[in-house]
Amino acid sequence: LGAAVVLGLAVAIPYKLMLTDDLAGKYNPAPSQEVLRTAAKAMLTSEPVKFSEAEINAFTAYHLPDVQSYMGKAEYQPNQIYLTFPKENTITAYTPVTWNGKNLGVTSQSKVMYDAAAEQLRVEIQQVRLGKLSVSPKFALNRLFGKELPSGITRKDNVILVDVKPFLHSEKAVKTGFALGMFQVQENGILFQATTTLSDAGNKVRDYVKDWLGKNVSGDIDVNELEDKLLEYLKKNSIT
Repeated sequence: LGAAVVLGLAVAIPYKLMLTDDLAGKYNPAPSQEVLRTAAKAMLTSEPVKFSEAEINAFTAYHLPDVQSYMGKAEYQPNQIYLTFPKENTITAYTPVTWNGKNLGVTSQSKVMYDAAAEQLRVEIQQVRLGKLSVSPKFALNRLFGKELPSGITRKDNVILVDVKPFLHSEKAVKTGFALGMFQVQENGILFQATTTLSDAGNKVRDYVKDWLGKNVSGDIDVNELEDKLLEYLKKNSIT
């Protein structure tokens, strides 16, 4: 009898820890694409900008259905994604999933770096918790990608590589002359720098400007005046 009790506790305690989600309902960012406004400034000026934690999570909430569709081959799809940026190159993620009809709060901490030469994002999963139960990153990834990896993702142990070449060399990127110069995780956000044909100081930019504003522009370009128009252009052409 004593052995049965001990065995029962050995099973019940981890199970209860796993289903204890202290973060449930804590994060509820309103879906938004306001981060595109910040991106528009970067592409107009070629200067680095910082995407704030609030902007990133609002954008992630807006595109959650797209993420779920992309992760369709994984064992579980996130019901929510909330990211925090505690320090340089480090992202913590809260990604609750449904497991056996129950909410399972999954939190993780990863080292995230962009390799410009390889044009890929390197994500090293360092810690994973299911509720309050710590598990090895390898165990968690084995369960998540037990069948097949999504397109563009490769994995070795606890390291995930995300190939961004299809985006960087897509027809839309080529059309706008998009080039990613910097994507660096920093405390409280992501430092981003990119150039496009919209960044040039030559006639091509003035042609775009004339088209957007419906008037002739001479002299210096007013970035504030163009911000809303460029945001509309990005949305219209699905450059997101």
